[in-house]
Amino acid sequence: MAKPTATSIGAVLAAFALKECRKADRSLADATQRHRGVHEARKSLRRLKSLLRLGEAPFKAELPAIEAVLTRLAESLSPLRDAYVATTMARKLAGAAPSPSWARAIDLLERRCEGRLADVLNDDPRFLARRRQLRELATKVEALPWNRVDERVVEQALARSERRVAKAQKRASAKPSPENTHRWRRRVRRLRMQLELRHKASKALGTQGGRDAHLHKATHRALSKLSDTLGATQDLRELRKTLRALGEADTVAPLIEEIDKERRKPRDTV
Repeated sequence: MAKPTATSIGAVLAAFALKECRKADRSLADATQRHRGVHEARKSLRRLKSLLRLGEAPFKAELPAIEAVLTRLAESLSPLRDAYVATTMARKLAGAAPSPSWARAIDLLERRCEGRLADVLNDDPRFLARRRQLRELATKVEALPWNRVDERVVEQALARSERRVAKAQKRASAKPSPENTHRWRRRVRRLRMQLELRHKASKALGTQGGRDAHLHKATHRALSKLSDTLGATQDLRELRKTLRALGEADTVAPLIEEIDKERRKPRDTV
């Protein structure tokens, strides 16, 4: 690979990509806060995937194989993340003084959460196999043709992401199914991450003007709000489904009602 110059956007994004690989590895190595480590590792994987899409055109030959590894890694951690989010959301809804039903449900969710973690660590002690995959992935990421990633390539990638968000929003508005809403959320989140990465790269290169910084802040705030709103809707839906699967109808019935009431609250997604 021809090395990009130290002042090119390709060089800056390459450094960011390797940083995310290392951060995901360190997060999975965190034995003191396993659930937080999994959460942070998944965030790094999402940022890395979003970042690599900024070089979608020059990375065309290598990207599918790399993305397949990223997807498998993220999906292998999804059950842990989902169980942790369900427990966290339940605690939030229960408040500082949980009712007996919420207290019972939270206890069951915590046991479920820790059980899933124990099962995964039994198959992959200390996440060593996944961390090895991350280090192998970092080598492949470093070998990508970053010297071919320039401002034009990045701007074209951002324009594609914007079109994908608009298309997903149109589909979700016409048919607001969980699948369509989730797709919309993922694409909004990716665009937000890409704009943030673009902003950080511009700052590193000293090319971020005052007006651009102001526009970035406003756009980032709007996308973050939209992503959070769509995410909260999805988390409530998943918590409802998880509670029903616990098998204690008398315990969860009043909680389902609370969740449905929360879900019916108007939410700004425009």
